[in-house]
Amino acid sequence: MRDKENTPWRGLAADVLLVSGGVLCAVGAGLIYLPAGLLAAGVLCILGGWLAAKGGEKP
Repeated sequence: MRDKENTPWRGLAADVLLVSGGVLCAVGAGLIYLPAGLLAAGVLCILGGWLAAKGGEKP
């Protein structure tokens, strides 16, 4: 059975999916109403920073 730590692309793929999902949500909200898109982008930046800060810990 393969160990999860032997696949270095797994962490990068998760980061790419999180960032692209956040960008798409903010752009979609901005297409409907620009201030809503800016608020969504701000919230997603805050959550992204929080996740980045928590990412270095190992259980």
